[in-house]
Amino acid sequence: MAATGIELTLRTLLRSPHPQATDLLVIALEGPAGALQVGAVRALALRDDAAGHRQIVDRHAALAPESAAALRDLPAHSPLARGLPALIRQAMPKVARRAGEVAVAMAEVEALPAVVEAAVDAAGEYASALAADGLRLARLLDARIEAYDRWTPEAGERRPPDPVFLRREALNSLALALERYARQPLGDLLHALLVLTPPDEPALMQALRDARHPAHTALHVALRTSKSRGAIGVLAAVLADLRAPQSVVDIATQRCDREGLQLLLERVGAPVGLRVRENCARIETFAWLEPDRVAVIADLSGPAQVAAVQLAAASKASRRLVARVLTLVLASSDAAARLAACRAIETLPSAVAGEVLAGALGSSDSEVVAAAARLLRAKSYPGSTGLLVALLDHAAPVVRDAAGRSLRELSFAAFRDTLDELPPDARAEVGRLVGKADTMAAPTLRAELGAAAVSRRLRAIELIELTGLADTLADALAASLSVDRDLGLRTEAARLLGGVSPTDAVITALVEASTARSSALREMASASLERLAAGVPLGGPRE
Repeated sequence: MAATGIELTLRTLLRSPHPQATDLLVIALEGPAGALQVGAVRALALRDDAAGHRQIVDRHAALAPESAAALRDLPAHSPLARGLPALIRQAMPKVARRAGEVAVAMAEVEALPAVVEAAVDAAGEYASALAADGLRLARLLDARIEAYDRWTPEAGERRPPDPVFLRREALNSLALALERYARQPLGDLLHALLVLTPPDEPALMQALRDARHPAHTALHVALRTSKSRGAIGVLAAVLADLRAPQSVVDIATQRCDREGLQLLLERVGAPVGLRVRENCARIETFAWLEPDRVAVIADLSGPAQVAAVQLAAASKASRRLVARVLTLVLASSDAAARLAACRAIETLPSAVAGEVLAGALGSSDSEVVAAAARLLRAKSYPGSTGLLVALLDHAAPVVRDAAGRSLRELSFAAFRDTLDELPPDARAEVGRLVGKADTMAAPTLRAELGAAAVSRRLRAIELIELTGLADTLADALAASLSVDRDLGLRTEAARLLGGVSPTDAVITALVEASTARSSALREMASASLERLAAGVPLGGPRE
């Protein structure tokens, strides 16, 4: 028969209301592979005839590949697709199983509730096979949901139908299967539930919380391995739930497979939310922090690395383990991840932070170096003041600014105690910053000028000059010039007074010192008087 003849015959049989049309199409269905069989499959599927649909189901496994493929190309909501749920619910388990296979082949996710119900009511191999079909259909529905969520409009294209109602109907049937788990323990249906579940699905959360629930243990096992979006969503949600069962929180902390961990950290989000941070206070550690597993973090996306760093820093995990992951992420190709790792150094004790800070300071990322500069003093990094001074000459403005701010925050006590660590040519610059920033500098130096030990008084004179506080402490310097017993100190006080605002007390003290028996003191006092008269600041030309 010519191709056109076959087409005309099939078209006629498709439109015919007589039952004999179905019989003729079944004969073609049982014939050899080819255009006739493919056409018979399409015609039977498009006829509103339950008997014809049953014939496709019964013979589906024996169809030629091209004939079976024709089922996937049927129009949406074809008569066969609409009839499958009823056929699955009403037929014997063997036929229901075959119909489930057809539903999977056609990607007819609308049949999922019927497949689940049939699996719960079936026995033995039919129950297991139907549950497996249910899991396949759940994954197909999840893919449809994901496509809907990611859909972006294109010219002339309409948004696909919202699958929310299909999902709800499927979840209702899977919740029933969950409740009947003691009688029908079908693991594939638990996995199907995890594929589709929202994080707060009541039936699922009840089973996870109640240790007496028949599916409690099996669900925990499934959660440990499932890579579905639904399961990972549940784990991400419990990390933000302060009332979540500790057993489920522990499952979330043990996920360290790359695919599952990537999705979990994406769901947690970056920056990590406040509730997640609070919940981390009860997390002892994460499996991916262990030395033999931490390398998985390097394979994750930048946002996932940010989330990992922030989770680790907020947890109770060993700070040395946290330091390792920070060092790893500091080498990330993602700028935000590198910066997050550097900022997390703040959570490390000084004894552990040093090595990580060293790595951050050596980074080629100026933002990371700047963040490290802000932590140097807080973490008691060796030679921090000298390093900050050196960073004042860094090529990047953000680093210079961070170093300058850190130095302005330097206390007078810290400057005094670390003075000898600074390069001599940087002491005055740092000292002026300290003199302006620390309001306790001037009163402390005033008190030190009255110390019993000459060494302390001489050190005070040195620090007054370095901090630029000679003008502020001019009255105290004038008093030291007049009454101090140490000639060297009086001479240095006379020198400093040559650069202050001339007051009566300052002029009087210098005039008296200019008649002293010590020639060194006389000369210094006279020189300072001349500088004051000429308005030459301290450090200017000296005669």
